[in-house]
Amino acid sequence: MEGLIKCLPAVLRASGYAPEVTEAAALAAWKHAAGEQLRDHAVPIGLQDRTLKIAVADVIWRKQLHSMRGQMLFRINSLLGRPIVGAIEFIIDPDFYAHKRS
Repeated sequence: MEGLIKCLPAVLRASGYAPEVTEAAALAAWKHAAGEQLRDHAVPIGLQDRTLKIAVADVIWRKQLHSMRGQMLFRINSLLGRPIVGAIEFIIDPDFYAHKRS
């Protein structure tokens, strides 16, 4: 997985920053940056207008992750090789585990 993550900037460039590839890369970068501890509590939904949308189970997780937002933005964009994600939005999703399974 580490090797694939390191290839994200090259994959993005090779695709000409195609929207589908950019979104997939941003989701993969979130999962890698979040690590195992957060991965089960914050599930990426999609990238829209440079905003990465993340589903969280409840207000407690949203508050906790909101305080880490700047650090996560830096980590994600570092993995992507350029500032592709401009913002992260944490959405309380009552169907949280449905997103987790997909």
